[in-house]
Amino acid sequence: MGDIYYAIAMAGRGLRFAEAGFSLPKYMIEAAGRTLFEHSVFSLPLQLAAKIFFIALSEHEQTFRLSAFIKEKLGRSAAAGLAWELALLDAPTRGQAETVLKIQDLVPPESALAVYNIDTCFSSATLAARLADPRARRDGVIGAFKLAGPDPKWSFARTGPGGAVVETAEKVQISDNALTGLYHFSRSADFFEAAGAAVRGGETERGEFYVAPLYNRLIAGGRRFVLDEAEELIPLGTPEDVAAFRRKAQR
Repeated sequence: MGDIYYAIAMAGRGLRFAEAGFSLPKYMIEAAGRTLFEHSVFSLPLQLAAKIFFIALSEHEQTFRLSAFIKEKLGRSAAAGLAWELALLDAPTRGQAETVLKIQDLVPPESALAVYNIDTCFSSATLAARLADPRARRDGVIGAFKLAGPDPKWSFARTGPGGAVVETAEKVQISDNALTGLYHFSRSADFFEAAGAAVRGGETERGEFYVAPLYNRLIAGGRRFVLDEAEELIPLGTPEDVAAFRRKAQR
């Protein structure tokens, strides 16, 4: 058992997939022999988990028996036996940061928190060791990958001398360090305080409360964060992404 509390935000309705003709929630869609849930969750070093929180919509539990789905997928993997909990919301929130804020009372404030999504797959040979080393992880680790050329649809981080993160941005390409969607905080209290302040102040980016911009508030307060660079990243957030992944897997 590890010491990281994972928060997997999966409380959206996946409207783009519904409009493309998919009848299942996005994370139950299969591609290359696995559901998007499996591709995403099993990207993480789950051996470091103290507990995994899956934050989803009540309507998906009622209609698709989500808890049974999660139990089956975890039980058939190396994650079998890990503690997990399904936190249900009555309606979608205004973004990932607000979604994860809903479990604040369930995570010890001095424990580590790692926020992740349900529609990105990545591979990193260094992430587990970095997260396990207090000196290497500093106040938190942000998953990243090198982006070749302009593509501002991602979240980004800019680093300074020594590799520390000095700025993050959402949908503004401030560097070639695009973000995988893994957001780690050595103290969960840092995330919850920053997210709470952002929500109270209405600090949205393009109408949503994203996680990446929260780091700027913490950096200004003296916190130090580092990047972990993934060797591979596969986006699965749109029907086009899934179609491209399926084509690649068939080659």
